[in-house]
Amino acid sequence: MEKQQNWSTELYKGMEVHVTTLQKEDEKHQWDYTVRICEPGVDATAESELAAESGDDADYISAEEALAAGFAKGYAMVNEIRE
Repeated sequence: MEKQQNWSTELYKGMEVHVTTLQKEDEKHQWDYTVRICEPGVDATAESELAAESGDDADYISAEEALAAGFAKGYAMVNEIRE
């Protein structure tokens, strides 16, 4: 059974940054994130509409830490797209 993803969204430099955190199944105290970047108002769940998507290989000790890292990564990705 797939877990429901709860996305947090922030507008940054005219792009929507969507971040969700995921608890690792094999290690209950480890978290990861997924980032999706898209134009405002676009469906972030539609792969074809994304401007960028990323995760990372690091392990975070809480959902809050993973969320903060995800938004930092998302802002960096927007900066690259907008340059």
